[in-house]
Amino acid sequence: MGEEPTTIRAVRVELGERSVRALTDRLEGEHLPRRPEWTCLTCEQEWPCDPARMRLAEAYGDNRISLSMYLASLLYVALPEMPQTPSAELHERLPAAIRRR
Repeated sequence: MGEEPTTIRAVRVELGERSVRALTDRLEGEHLPRRPEWTCLTCEQEWPCDPARMRLAEAYGDNRISLSMYLASLLYVALPEMPQTPSAELHERLPAAIRRR
């Protein structure tokens, strides 16, 4: 087992990585993000693609707050992996999964 995170940033990174690992189950192994580009491995669209959005919406049902928190943890991982992408674009892209149900 790894070293215990000691800073808020380290905790957020660890939670974000756990969220990324959980995607395989939540998306049934399809339409996962290719990192560090964050494009879909299946359809090569920007991730989350439409099928990923639908599956995430189904997984969380009406619990939009939990879905929002989950996507925020993924955003925390995606931001440093995509330094050339404006953060505003990523902030729009990931939470859009909630609005496009």
